[in-house]
Amino acid sequence: MALARALVFEPSVLLLDEPFSALDKNLRSSMQEEVRRLHHETGTTFVFVTHDQSEALALSTRIGIFNHGQLQQLGTPKDVYERPANRFVAEFLGDVNFLSLSAVKATADGAEGLFEGHPMRISAPGQSVSEHFAIRPEHMVMFEQAPAEGNMLKAEIGEITYLGAETRFGLKTPGGIDLVLQMPTREVKGAFQPGRQVWAGWPANQGFFL
Repeated sequence: MALARALVFEPSVLLLDEPFSALDKNLRSSMQEEVRRLHHETGTTFVFVTHDQSEALALSTRIGIFNHGQLQQLGTPKDVYERPANRFVAEFLGDVNFLSLSAVKATADGAEGLFEGHPMRISAPGQSVSEHFAIRPEHMVMFEQAPAEGNMLKAEIGEITYLGAETRFGLKTPGGIDLVLQMPTREVKGAFQPGRQVWAGWPANQGFFL
């Protein structure tokens, strides 16, 4: 009702300050759909303030990330999630794995380097190459044996968290680096149990430099 009362005056800009914070999951989803519909129908600019990262990605056409009042990045949801400007933005928008590469060198379409002795090939046109590489958990895939192609690293399975449609795995590399991998539950094999040595891989065109 409050939203309807505000829109009846046909404002050019409408500020929504965490309007769904007290709602349960199902009602929140319904209200998100309603806000999207109203935004499309009215053409009004909605400034939506939220600390819910998934909500920001789902509702926004442009996202501004602030840290202590300082704008860190402004862009489309896809831009800020897949090409964050810095580590704060990368971590704010969800889980992310950070890999410190060695022997990094630029190539025609990105870069090559090593992580714990494993060669890494990164397709990253337009990105500045550095030793600091990041990959989202959902962009990684787990294998029982080393895959024939793509980036890969060896790890031991630690904690496993069932999330319904997705399953989250805590991994530890031989060098002691903690990683997170998330994959569709339907693709999880019975062999993927705590203590099991596995391979984690991802395509060369996934991930980003910081």
